[in-house]
Amino acid sequence: MDPIDPLLALLGRRPAHGYALKAWIDRHLDPFWQLDFGQLYRVLRRAAADGLVAVARREASPRGPSRIVYRLTADGRRRLAAWLAEPARSDDELMVKLAFAAGSGSRLRRVAQVNRDAVSARSEVARRTRGEADARADPAARFAGEARRRRSDATEASFAAAHGLVLAGSDDPMLAQLLAQLGAEVGLPARMLGSFGGLWALQRGEADIAALHLCDVDGDEYNVPYLRRLLPEGDWVLVNVAWRENGLIVAHGNPRGVRGVADLVRGDLRFVNRTSETGTRLLLLRSLRQAGIAAAAVAGWEHAVATHADVARTVASGATDVGPGLRAAARAAGLDFIPLAFERYDIAFSRRAFESKAGGRLVGELRRLASRRRGAGFAGYDLRECGRIVAASDLCGGLR
Repeated sequence: MDPIDPLLALLGRRPAHGYALKAWIDRHLDPFWQLDFGQLYRVLRRAAADGLVAVARREASPRGPSRIVYRLTADGRRRLAAWLAEPARSDDELMVKLAFAAGSGSRLRRVAQVNRDAVSARSEVARRTRGEADARADPAARFAGEARRRRSDATEASFAAAHGLVLAGSDDPMLAQLLAQLGAEVGLPARMLGSFGGLWALQRGEADIAALHLCDVDGDEYNVPYLRRLLPEGDWVLVNVAWRENGLIVAHGNPRGVRGVADLVRGDLRFVNRTSETGTRLLLLRSLRQAGIAAAAVAGWEHAVATHADVARTVASGATDVGPGLRAAARAAGLDFIPLAFERYDIAFSRRAFESKAGGRLVGELRRLASRRRGAGFAGYDLRECGRIVAASDLCGGLR
């Protein structure tokens, strides 16, 4: 990031002298961007030489010589507009741009929109890097990969808050494709935090929509018991996305002869799990308990990656032999699959999100997909209830 650009953004707010600029940077932009006084004045002199800023006036200083107050020129305003209109090259630059755009709702939406694809791409790289580090079992790489993923998640959360509605929770390839197709029309960035992570984000008000597939062990009911327990006073609407096949992903041809969860304790299989916040891990744990197997008996139980695609990548690379995931993820990677359950995958809206324009467009598209019935091209999917309201909180009684 060229330091001229954020300085132009500061002067775009109002003319200012160096001390005032430095104070604003320290107060509002740390830790994303910092300049010492020497750097600050060198950048101001360069901007003045390029005709981007000019001297507005001089002000008396309580100590020392008078202070030069700088203002933005017409050329400076054009460069500032161009900088805000282009995608940020890093997460730090994005956060700086959002800070400057925050004073104007329309400008904030424009900055968020132009950065949507770049943020998603950087987040995907961070998640993939973490998965690859796990597969190598390199402690240093794992530490760095996890730090990068957490930093990316924090940036993505701040970006999503600026962008509008936030979807968080379990990852799903069909839902991801649908959101990508709707694009700017819906403008709904997704944070893949696992089913529990999405529920907690909805509970804390950090997300407007939670994607989840959590089966209640006692009642054999999906998602509703968890919503009622975690959001007892919540105002939510639960909409089905799909029924989908979840199980174990293995190499093409199943060379290790995996037949079910009982094989996970054989001792000769390299296992990769999903993170503790995910519904897929809960499903596998339930399957193990039904077979009378303790999770601790599975070697590598704590070796976890973030998404279905991450599991498929580690198996396809030969780093692991088996891991839990969707048939669709196995098929996409050219791998084999052992089914464990046909599960219901839903999205829980806050009522505000459900009644919003973006929420209505998303539900409408899901209902359109329902006519296809069989998975919209994804293996192991059934869309018989896609877009249907399957439950609602008591506060949403009219929608039930």
